[in-house]
Amino acid sequence: MYILFLILIIRGLNRMTKNTIPSAEDLYKRAQDIKPVLKSRAEETAKLRRLTDETIQDFKDLGFFKIVQPKRWGGYEMDPIVFYKITSIIGEACMPSAWVYATVGVHNWQISVFDEKAQDEVWGDDSSVLISSSYAPKALAKPEGDGFVVSGEWDWSSGSDHCDWFFGGAILDPAKGLDSFVTLLIPREDYEIIDNWHTYGLKGTGSKRIKVDNIFVPAHRIHYLKDAFANNNPDKTNKGPLYKVPFGQIFTHAVAIPALGAYRGALNTFIEGAKERVSSFGVEAKTNPITLTLASEISTEIDQLWHNIEANVKSMMDAANQSKEIDINDRIRYRYQVSTVNDRCVAGALKLVKASGGSTVYLGNEITNKFLDIMMTQVHVANISDPFAMDYGSSFLGIETENLML
Repeated sequence: MYILFLILIIRGLNRMTKNTIPSAEDLYKRAQDIKPVLKSRAEETAKLRRLTDETIQDFKDLGFFKIVQPKRWGGYEMDPIVFYKITSIIGEACMPSAWVYATVGVHNWQISVFDEKAQDEVWGDDSSVLISSSYAPKALAKPEGDGFVVSGEWDWSSGSDHCDWFFGGAILDPAKGLDSFVTLLIPREDYEIIDNWHTYGLKGTGSKRIKVDNIFVPAHRIHYLKDAFANNNPDKTNKGPLYKVPFGQIFTHAVAIPALGAYRGALNTFIEGAKERVSSFGVEAKTNPITLTLASEISTEIDQLWHNIEANVKSMMDAANQSKEIDINDRIRYRYQVSTVNDRCVAGALKLVKASGGSTVYLGNEITNKFLDIMMTQVHVANISDPFAMDYGSSFLGIETENLML
């Protein structure tokens, strides 16, 4: 009954706040309030291998998908730190829900820097329409008229079952390399979703394969990565500071933070369990020095990671608010630092698994599940820190980087 009561409140919030912009604190409270609902759906979500329709609708009703959407399309156009904090709170309860929310929700930012005609095609009739993605350059494209004919297959398109459009990566001209790296915007009628999502973690994200075969993508539905890097985007209508922050920063923070939320969720579960857990040798966890030290160390690490993220995002938004260019060396530093988040979450979550005893070997253990989910996102290309460490080290030595995801 309590879960049903929460769901009814969520539905009511949508009717009450449809035309108003809530405060950040109000949105954080909504995210905290829905955590029990998300936890109650976790098993069903894993079995479905995608989020439930109800979860996506709840996120819409609560206004979560509006946070980085332009005001002119009915969004809130808020500081991206609000979007990231909502992601983290959701991740405390259910990391697959956080992952889909982050990777789909961030596209409401990217479509906002596309050509206005593309924005109108996506949101003209319904501004709640969602977009999934897979940015690996897996498409073959040949020029035709005012655009390209495209064929290809992309894996890892999270939340694709709930979306009406797709962002796919492509290199339009291999001879030009990264200068022709683009994001293609493709409507649902032009692609097939192939259900190949059978995994050990993030089971509920529905990150399925997308296939297209000889479809036409007009020029206004193409966004060049080099333009995203230089903040030379096609859109000329969404002029707020939010859309002056580089795509490489907005997106890569979005795919790092679900793990940070799950890390805190694992810690919370560990602490609650330690209050009652007694080992096979009669040692109470709450008196065990390992338990006490680990709880303090991990809590401190999470706080430190968040302080770093908040400081970096604030620095970028301060520059954007003043119409100043963000120094490239700062962009390199921010990019490297956020790329290390998942590595640290994996290492810390493993410590929580080991310190939680034999119960972690059983299916359904919440700490183990979160550890597996975090491990899955560690292999996302944006979360592999090695190349960004090289970029950061090169910046000390005055060596220029060719990385466009900064």
